[in-house]
Amino acid sequence: KKATFILCVYGFFKEIRPSEPYLTEYLVSNHTGVTETEVYHEVYPVWTYSYLAVLVVVFLFTDFLKYKPVIVFEGLSYIATWVLLIWGKGLFAMQMMQVCYGIATSTEVAYYSYIYAKV
Repeated sequence: KKATFILCVYGFFKEIRPSEPYLTEYLVSNHTGVTETEVYHEVYPVWTYSYLAVLVVVFLFTDFLKYKPVIVFEGLSYIATWVLLIWGKGLFAMQMMQVCYGIATSTEVAYYSYIYAKV
């Protein structure tokens, strides 16, 4: 019961993303130093490819390592995403932010599988 509660609390807080609708506006602001063309052509596509590449590896790691280490890795990837988003400057930092976000979203499969198995 304790594990289920912790999973539910984690799931609740990881799904709260109030800034997501404003991400493009934030990225093209003067804070990051990335232009709108770069955001659409060089930043956002990185998420798609990193998600696809990591998803296959996540399936294998989930089988070998079980769920908990992959879920912890998901949380760390979300933290890295926010650190790069807040303090990162320039195109490369924003691309690495999208790589971290791709890792985090691809590891959500392990979270949903684990909570389904627990509940």
